[in-house]
Amino acid sequence: MKKFIPLLLLIVLLALGAGISLAQDTTTTATSSVQIFVVICETQAVVNLSGTMEAGLDVYYQIFPAAGGNGTALTNLRQVQVDGAYTFSENISFVGGTVAAGGIGSARVFIAREGNANSVQSDVFVVDDLQDGCNNAQNALGTSVDAGAGATSTTTTAGSNILSPFGGVINPSVVVTPQPLVVIGARSDVTPNRSATPGVLFAECDSYLPGAAPGLLYDTDNIVIFWSWYAKTEQQVQDHVAQAIYEVKLNTAPLVDVQVSPVTQRTSNFWVFYTANIGKLRPGGYGVEFKLSWNQAISDGYDDFGPGTDNILQSATCTFEIKPNPDGIQVTDHSLMYSVR
Repeated sequence: MKKFIPLLLLIVLLALGAGISLAQDTTTTATSSVQIFVVICETQAVVNLSGTMEAGLDVYYQIFPAAGGNGTALTNLRQVQVDGAYTFSENISFVGGTVAAGGIGSARVFIAREGNANSVQSDVFVVDDLQDGCNNAQNALGTSVDAGAGATSTTTTAGSNILSPFGGVINPSVVVTPQPLVVIGARSDVTPNRSATPGVLFAECDSYLPGAAPGLLYDTDNIVIFWSWYAKTEQQVQDHVAQAIYEVKLNTAPLVDVQVSPVTQRTSNFWVFYTANIGKLRPGGYGVEFKLSWNQAISDGYDDFGPGTDNILQSATCTFEIKPNPDGIQVTDHSLMYSVR
């Protein structure tokens, strides 16, 4: 993955609906903004959006059948393509469920980069509305883009937006202890549980919690560390591969024998994956240090990177712990290069 660039965004999210009125907290500056007025009906939601949006960013939303973004999602994740000052409305039909009269539905809303819902650039907010009848759209009707399954609910968070170099996504069933949607100060660590893809670790995982959480790892797991890059066109990815300078270390030791995949189209973008097969590690704490720079400036079709641009360097970390396996298996082929230091 890439482009985890902290942006200070003003997010004003209001769930006024037809019956109750709930307001969410906001962030503190005015680079981009979104105000949502959502009306939960029996078989659809009326979603009204307005605000301003920086180039390269879009609004994403998803509808749920209970308060707080809980229950089985009634829609896929939706991407609303907006730029500059905007207004938008959509009547989005539910799939596989309804919200009965007197029930409460909710919308989960955030800002992320165009074409990559995982690169969240804001807090994620959930707004609720009492189902006490429908209403008309406030703005001219538009159509959002299907951005995939998204989350099933906010109480079971999966890393389903982080593409795996082996196909599909990482951590499709990792479950973490939910945290408040709005947090003052740093978020606490999530409670690690066993992932469905144990040992496949995203090198920038600390920037993409909880979805990229390594989960519970044992000394019998084969550890593979990977990272990726995407762009609008195949040539833009090739330009990146030619100019990128990666410095990736595990416990201060540079990763060796990193494999670079062919460029492939996945979702609406073209991707390349870098993988390092580490092997089995001794019990203890580990940390990946990730740095990316470029010899010459490049573009991914959304933004510019490298010398002379606003994105000269990207850095991230991924911390994880290896536990002794619960079966008492004696492991004799630990990778000594990356032993605890």
